[in-house]
Amino acid sequence: MDHSWKALLLNILEDLTEEEMGKFKYQLKNIDLAKEYSHIKRGTLQKANTVALLAETLIQHYGEEYSMTVTHDVLIAINQRNLAELIISQMEKSGSSMGKSKKWTNKRKQDNEAKPDEDKWQKKIQKLITSMKPNGSTTHPVKPQTISDIEETKKNHHFDDLIQRLNLQCYYPKKMTKVNFLLINKISFLGIQPKAERELPYCFLEKLLVLDYNLRFLVYRKTISNLSQAVTIESERKLSRFEDFFMIKEGHSASVPTCIHPLDIQMAIFHCADDFTRQFILTKLSTCQFALPFLVPNHCNFQVEFPLWSLGQIRKSWREVEKIGWETKIKKYDNQLISSQPTHIVSFIRIGDFVSTSKSQILNLLLSKGKHDHFFHNHFRKGNKNCLLMAGMVEICWFCTGGRAEDRFENCIAFTNLHGNAELYEKQVKFLQEVSSVTVLLLSASENASGSAKMSTSILHEFWNPHKPLICLFENVENILDEKYAPHKVRIGIKGLNKVELADKITVTLAQLLKESTSPCSLNNCANIARKYGFIIDEDQRHFQEAGKKADSIVDLLRKVKLSQIKESLLPLQGQLWHDWCRKDKEFYQLREKGNKTIEQYKNDIEKEKQNIRWEQYHKVVHLNGLMESFCQSLQSYPETHTELYFLQRLSLLIDQLTKTDLENLHQRHSFLMTQVQTEKLKQSKAGSIRRWEADLQAVSKEICDSTLGPEHLLRELGQIYEALEETSSQTNTLYLSVPQMAADLMVSGFPIELMDGDTSYVPLKWVAAVFDKVSEKLGDKKVFVLTVLGLHSSGKSTLLHAMFGLQFSLSAGKYTRGAYMQLLKVDDTFKEELGFDFLLVVDSEGLKAPQPMNKAQSKENELATFVTALGNLTLVNIWGPNLSEIQDVLQIAIHAILRMKQLSISPGCLFVHQNTEETIDTNESMARRQQLQEKLDGITLAAARYEQCSDVHCFSDVIKFDIRTHIHYFAHLWEGYPPMAPPNPCYSHNVQKLKSRILKFAKEESRGSILKISEFKVRIQDLWRALVNENFIFRFKNTQEVVAMDKLETTYNNWTWELRNFMLDLQNQLTNQIQNGLVQEIVRSSVESQLVGKHEAIKRELEKYFQEDQDRDILAPWRGKLEDDLKTLKKELVVETIKKCEDVINAKKIQDLLKVQKVKIEHKLQEKIREVATSVKSTELHEKELRDMFNKIWSENISIVLPPSLSFADNPDIDVDLENILLQHFKQHPHIVSKIRYRGTKNPFSINYSKHIITSQTSQINAPSVEDFETDIIMNTTAHIMKVVKEVINIREQNNQGYSSSYFHEILQVIDTETAAATQGLAFGLSNRYKLELALELCQEAANSFKRMSTAFKRANNPVLHLESQKEESFNDFKLFYKNCSNID
Repeated sequence: MDHSWKALLLNILEDLTEEEMGKFKYQLKNIDLAKEYSHIKRGTLQKANTVALLAETLIQHYGEEYSMTVTHDVLIAINQRNLAELIISQMEKSGSSMGKSKKWTNKRKQDNEAKPDEDKWQKKIQKLITSMKPNGSTTHPVKPQTISDIEETKKNHHFDDLIQRLNLQCYYPKKMTKVNFLLINKISFLGIQPKAERELPYCFLEKLLVLDYNLRFLVYRKTISNLSQAVTIESERKLSRFEDFFMIKEGHSASVPTCIHPLDIQMAIFHCADDFTRQFILTKLSTCQFALPFLVPNHCNFQVEFPLWSLGQIRKSWREVEKIGWETKIKKYDNQLISSQPTHIVSFIRIGDFVSTSKSQILNLLLSKGKHDHFFHNHFRKGNKNCLLMAGMVEICWFCTGGRAEDRFENCIAFTNLHGNAELYEKQVKFLQEVSSVTVLLLSASENASGSAKMSTSILHEFWNPHKPLICLFENVENILDEKYAPHKVRIGIKGLNKVELADKITVTLAQLLKESTSPCSLNNCANIARKYGFIIDEDQRHFQEAGKKADSIVDLLRKVKLSQIKESLLPLQGQLWHDWCRKDKEFYQLREKGNKTIEQYKNDIEKEKQNIRWEQYHKVVHLNGLMESFCQSLQSYPETHTELYFLQRLSLLIDQLTKTDLENLHQRHSFLMTQVQTEKLKQSKAGSIRRWEADLQAVSKEICDSTLGPEHLLRELGQIYEALEETSSQTNTLYLSVPQMAADLMVSGFPIELMDGDTSYVPLKWVAAVFDKVSEKLGDKKVFVLTVLGLHSSGKSTLLHAMFGLQFSLSAGKYTRGAYMQLLKVDDTFKEELGFDFLLVVDSEGLKAPQPMNKAQSKENELATFVTALGNLTLVNIWGPNLSEIQDVLQIAIHAILRMKQLSISPGCLFVHQNTEETIDTNESMARRQQLQEKLDGITLAAARYEQCSDVHCFSDVIKFDIRTHIHYFAHLWEGYPPMAPPNPCYSHNVQKLKSRILKFAKEESRGSILKISEFKVRIQDLWRALVNENFIFRFKNTQEVVAMDKLETTYNNWTWELRNFMLDLQNQLTNQIQNGLVQEIVRSSVESQLVGKHEAIKRELEKYFQEDQDRDILAPWRGKLEDDLKTLKKELVVETIKKCEDVINAKKIQDLLKVQKVKIEHKLQEKIREVATSVKSTELHEKELRDMFNKIWSENISIVLPPSLSFADNPDIDVDLENILLQHFKQHPHIVSKIRYRGTKNPFSINYSKHIITSQTSQINAPSVEDFETDIIMNTTAHIMKVVKEVINIREQNNQGYSSSYFHEILQVIDTETAAATQGLAFGLSNRYKLELALELCQEAANSFKRMSTAFKRANNPVLHLESQKEESFNDFKLFYKNCSNID
């Protein structure tokens, strides 16, 4: 082959991707060759790590021409037919001989024709599995390989064959990511059993995900028809006689293909999994209480791996009994990282090949008395005894004591088990000797007695010489007289002992030896010893080391600051500034502190304050501290890799270590103070004492919040950096552009991202939108099905999500989810079309009714529940036990809120999970229980709809999609037995799988309608959150009963306050008449109050009676104090208003009387001045300006006689502000009340809208007549009558000429309420609150215009200055006329 052929080979190989190149090399070792050729050695292929080296290797090994033939066939095998055809066409052009290639091809053809049935069966299996492979890749069946290098590949052949049988070629080595693991595929949808060997890994992982420990029994056996397919016809012919059926002749027996051992499946996946997936798998196996890989031989390079990082997230809890004198104390170890906990290690080792006793069974007896198989053994009911990948491997499992008397051991102990004959694994044995506190040898006495022919005594000397404790178990000996042969050396004969006796004997011996053994050893200590023996430590990889250094540098910065001051000092943007911004933003919509400003003015002021806060944040961003600079650089330095995930996990671990002790002490202090406060309240101690304890409790709660720290808080700071820059800086800022991309990359890689800030209970909308924009850029604007989760604190919802989808929302150990987090799961490409969406977005929310210091105000919990329920396509409501009572109140308020947010067109689904509640076998009983739940849901919905006046809502499913048959799930208890050694309950796992399938089925049905794209979902979040912060009423209540009770009370209270206002209006009118008639010259406050006191006391008594006798008095009790205070305040305001108005009238009358006296004097002085001017300036006539200047001077000099210097003037009333405040208070229960009042002037004139203004009962709605059939004339007459009465009220107030009072608006509202109630009394319909509001908006606005005129007229009449000003012009005209007369006379 000339140089052009080599160039062609290079060009072809360069066209292969990295993954395709891996497949090419793999098939290169397995492809059939001509007889005179052999395969390239594995080591040689590994060294050919570039395209040029590989091409050179092919040419050198196969020759120039045959290398092209081999390349052609390998390309065909990896489905690169286009490239293969290029080779054929080029070889044909060059006229190259393909003799050898043709012979070889013909041979393959003959072989294929010789086995048509087998090939057909293999193709079937291949077609079945193709859809399950990642990224739609395809693998072609490969025949058994012919191996030339026997010494190297003999041990590898079985491993390669296993990987191929399990369809894991594309993942080896370490290419399976968590995204591959957690992929939503058909198996997760259907939960099917394997139908072929290639499905085994996926079924294994699915079972592991849902914590089903029956995965240890997962095998695939071909059916009898498959096994005998090749000889079926021949057998039928030969076994036609009766006697032949019962006689098996030679040739009739067939070898059954060996099924794959479950542990081979586990370890094959382990070898294919990347570091994160390994860690996840081992954590799941640990939860299932299975032994974990401790030392793992690599069957390709014969090295031993110590998976320290993979074991690094294993957490255990246990209780140890400490004896102090005669007293015993239970020491708790909760959720401890076992890798850093020193524990005694007990190693079980077998020496020899002829030992029949199972170490694994003995270990299972010690760990859980044989109730659970922690270690796999050969007596399982399923499986194959020939395990390929376990030889030489060491497994580890921890015994965690529960502090109970029946526990075998008093302390946490690690048990290890070396698989296989220890004589073959010298390094593993020496390592175990060094790390173990006690070694247990299992050997046969007969084998040992036979001498060195069967057993090497050198390894026994290794165990004998050290001073470490040793237990030897002899399986063929019943009793040994000298069991304690030497110090710390014990011999036990186990022949004839039953399981209980054997376990008890070993337990007693171990307990004694452990007391005398050396100090415990942690996994981190073990790793140092493993390095000494040349074992591979996963944490020693370069990217681990780099990530660790970055995390260490950040934690070093944190250590320099006191823990409780870290957030304030190093994370300032999410501190008080962010909290203040959130409060201002909510106030912008809710206007709770509007005061005497118009809505527009108040909103403008808030916007300025919010902008000022952003500028303060911006100045801190400009001078970014070292912590956040380092954090940003750490995330930016690893683009498009997963190294940032190593960094974040390492950082989380270090921060946990930093905060753990302080937080434990603070929580203990908090528990003590909580108990103390409760005790003081029970003792009915003095209020001052209780307040002091409560103040201490509040201080500790704040310190706990300040001291709680994790990576999520640093990511939250990034969000605030972005929002500050977005509002204040140029959008070309480098940090502004890069920060959302960091979060988007994390989210795409499966990292949870905060949606709602847990400390402020607020959604940073601009940050969230920016992250979704970047996600959309990265993935495309894909469709997402949104699953949200709602449940009580510690009800198991996070555990459920972890079991169902493998999600871990709590970034830091031992910390509860705060706020809401979202995590993205990918749907398998082959499953997208069937499901109808591309990604599943799961939103986990903070647990409701959390204990102090994590609990939140009722309003914030209601907001959170509504946000979560309305946000998702489906909400999973997690309940502990069969009773809905603990969550139904929050759910009812969420229903209220959804009904009030009709403009969003929200139609979520809901699915209930009852934890710790077994499904009833009796179908009738089960349906009865489901119907009871539905009745409760329908009841709370009807009550909410009745209050919200939604007569078209009749049941729960009218608001939230719900199916009684499929949307209620009952879950068994999580544990099968008592923790900490109990495995997960298989029934729980089956429940999880069933629930998962149900969710995906709902999603599949939902895909026809409301599943949104990423960009649309971003808008949904923004619209929903704005609607929630606009809601100023419903969230403050516990349930509908409380809402209705409070509404009834406020209606009654408004009637009482109107009585008081009306009384004061009458009193004011009476006093004004008396003042104008000269009967009253002075208003004494005590006199006014004395006249009012009777009415006030009467109303006060009515209020007290209401709180004593009303059926909802217990519910209303918290509001009693506020209403009593409001009544007192109203009384004072009315008194002040009346006195002020009367004083204005008195002053005006005094000035008017004085003006009558002084007017003559002023006119006389003016006349004198005119005469003086006329006589002194005869030749010059004064113009009007000169006359006015002269008049003004005289007027100013004499006006002080009329006006007292201390005279006070009433401020002009802001009638528009009064109207806004009164409407906001009176219609506060109406949704979107602020915007309706704000834009009241832009609305069309009021007209009756029967569909919105008329309400009927839900019971009559189904068969109700159309709106036109109602008594429309009654409604129109009522409206006309109300308008007429209001106009009459306004006319009366104008005629009284008493000026303006805010009580006039209350009078109009009273008229509307009274008349609407009276008009519809006894009728089958009612007038809605919307009718009252829209009518009130129009009538009150018209009234406001009249009241402004009334106010101006009253002020002109009664304000001394204005009155004199009106007299001034009249006097000037008289002055001017007098001057003309004088001039004419002259």
